[in-house]
Amino acid sequence: MSIGLIRAFRSLSCLLLIAAATGIQTSSLAASQDSPPQTEGVWFWFGDCPDGKLMGVQILIDRRTIYRGRFWMCLMERTDVNSQRQVDFKQTFYFRGGHAFQGRHRTTSSEQIEGDIWEARADPNDIVLGVSFKDGDQVLLNAVHIAKPGKATSSTLDPGLSIRTYPLK
Repeated sequence: MSIGLIRAFRSLSCLLLIAAATGIQTSSLAASQDSPPQTEGVWFWFGDCPDGKLMGVQILIDRRTIYRGRFWMCLMERTDVNSQRQVDFKQTFYFRGGHAFQGRHRTTSSEQIEGDIWEARADPNDIVLGVSFKDGDQVLLNAVHIAKPGKATSSTLDPGLSIRTYPLK
């Protein structure tokens, strides 16, 4: 074999190796672009999950409990069919008035106040709970509270009105 033919063969071999390596990198890049994006789990309340966090919730007016409940916090994908059911779920409770909401909506002890708690937003690290109070058609207060899975948190919703969430197990 001549030296020129050997050089040509080596050059061709190098080109084939470069082309093969480039093709592998290009095809792996194309494959990663074709794969669906990774979804991040978010926390929902009242979920049906084996590894959830059982949480308690307590709402107090002037250090007097007006509502106590419990709920499961579940880490799920936003696309999970159960996630919409969790967002639509609302806890309603009633208690006697006697509190001035936002300093201007004074209620009497003969009035029945309706309270609602619902999931306002699902996030990767917590749940934002919406909390509202109304007297008939009059909305007295809308507020939010951040509940963290497995951790105790508390919020002042209005002077003398607070909410706390805490782990139960």
